[in-house]
Amino acid sequence: MRSLRIHSVLGLLILAIVACAPKSKPPLNSTTSKPSPSLPLVQSTSESDRPSLPDLIINFMYLEMDGRQGGCVNAYSPYGIRVQIKNVGAANAGPFFVELNGILQEVHYGLLVGQSIELHFAGTIPSGQYEATVDVTNQVVESREDNNTFSFHAPTPTPPPLCVPTVTATP
Repeated sequence: MRSLRIHSVLGLLILAIVACAPKSKPPLNSTTSKPSPSLPLVQSTSESDRPSLPDLIINFMYLEMDGRQGGCVNAYSPYGIRVQIKNVGAANAGPFFVELNGILQEVHYGLLVGQSIELHFAGTIPSGQYEATVDVTNQVVESREDNNTFSFHAPTPTPPPLCVPTVTATP
């Protein structure tokens, strides 16, 4: 029993020594002077090594009555969904389409770096659940393609008050 323990301890000790021993460097190939292909390669992930590409995102969405001016409207009109798209990438984006629940709108001139645009999609749906996708037809090659969709649940709205017309006295 005692010899079994000694052999087990010695086996673990030898295993630990072998596992912790410094690895010898593989020899260079004398004809090419390149490291052996068994060495691990490390790829840089710095920003400067990545290509400059646009990155289109949906910045936010909200429910809005068309014609709203501040906290009031001149006349009641249908609600719609406003979608703000922004280019957060490092290059300008060309034209692309935005889809909201199956309705498409084109951004004809694309977006410059840092530029945003707000689109209005008229009407609402009973469920109040909206999903928008920017660059739905994949016209723009982007640095990230996994951030193009945004979901929004619109609350049941309370209509804004009507604007009070400004009266000017005439002499």
